[in-house]
Amino acid sequence: MTTKALEDKIITELKNLPEEGKKEVLDYIDLLKTRKKEKTLKLLKKTAGKWKGLIDTEKLKRDIYSDRLISTRSRVKF
Repeated sequence: MTTKALEDKIITELKNLPEEGKKEVLDYIDLLKTRKKEKTLKLLKKTAGKWKGLIDTEKLKRDIYSDRLISTRSRVKF
């Protein structure tokens, strides 16, 4: 079964649910999204500051900005 066919089947099933059933499904989806968001934030907080002392951030920023000035495209000829 293709992804599109599966999505269509799920949508059809959801449309056939009574209103209370639809609400339960949507609440569950919101719960899953919240858990994923919380997990992502937890991992971000855990890794925050791990580069400290390993990278010279000022040099990194200078390198990034100077690299942006270099054009690698050839000139357009009309």
